[in-house]
Amino acid sequence: VNGNNEAIVHVVETPDCPTGPDIIPIVAGVVAGIVLIGLALLLIWKLLMIIHDRREFAKFEKEKMNAKWDTGENPIYKSAVTTVVNPKYEGK
Repeated sequence: VNGNNEAIVHVVETPDCPTGPDIIPIVAGVVAGIVLIGLALLLIWKLLMIIHDRREFAKFEKEKMNAKWDTGENPIYKSAVTTVVNPKYEGK
């Protein structure tokens, strides 16, 4: 309103609306985050499996060193060769 009691109106012919967010960086960030979290979980799982396997192998080696049986012969092995003696045969 100016001094003559007249209202002055300014009209913007093309309104300036704010642009929406760029969707590509948002989607790329979400996908990258999911992939990185998955890789981190796989890495943690792999490290835990390596530690577990090393402990199991050390336990196996310790038990193998403490074995009390003779490693030269198998206690459940039976020879395939059979000797039969005929008492009637005199060796003629």
